Amino acid sequence: MLATPIKTTHNIRQEIAQQGYSLVTAEEIPLSEEMQSGWEAIRAEYASLPADNFLPGGGKYRSRRYDSFYFQPETGELRLLPHRNYFQDTDINAVTGGIVRTFEPLTPETIVNPFLRELIRFDFANFPLRDSEQRYGTWQVDVHQIHVVAQPEEISHPTPEGVHRDGAAFVTVHLAQLENADGGLVTVYDDDKQPLESFQLHHILDSYLFEDAILWHGVTPITSRDGVNPAQRGILTFDYHYKPELQRPE
Repeated sequence: MLATPIKTTHNIRQEIAQQGYSLVTAEEIPLSEEMQSGWEAIRAEYASLPADNFLPGGGKYRSRRYDSFYFQPETGELRLLPHRNYFQDTDINAVTGGIVRTFEPLTPETIVNPFLRELIRFDFANFPLRDSEQRYGTWQVDVHQIHVVAQPEEISHPTPEGVHRDGAAFVTVHLAQLENADGGLVTVYDDDKQPLESFQLHHILDSYLFEDAILWHGVTPITSRDGVNPAQRGILTFDYHYKPELQRPE
């Protein structure tokens, strides 16, 4: 597996191996000038992400982009896969599961952004893979930019599906935007949906990484802190699916 220019002082792999998840603060992921510049370019897109038209009750408070990559860990190769619709089963997502959802793709600039690519590699390098074949096999990485806005006197839901799984082997979540927001408490649950820990993401790039195959997770609604200006919360999240049969796109 190739080394990545993104480093951490946090033993993420050990924590995921022991408890299934790891919470990492932004200060534990120091970025070089190049990586910080790439991260800021991605974050700048959140104010203009296209609407998510699949919210319960016709809600209009969430926007997003989505695409998938072919990933070969041994070489670090990442190739964009043909854009496709997004689907989750009802057994892991009781609200929007069973619905074929169509989201706008990532922008061309984000697709080639060096920070995005190195963050995908960095996250993967910190997974406690129990099957040695997974270290060298092929993975599909789903990339989601998600932005939630709560207007004054409104409540908006970062996870309108409630406690859920994403249907991946591992999932990583990185805070990309946070302004004037109360709420947004993250809780991770065991396989019986019993809560394990709750925590807040306070600073840009605060992150949590977890083994989605054995845990559940959910986030509480957000509201405007001052009651005058909108609340905003954005995340950059990756779903890692082990797919040894996945063909390398040309």
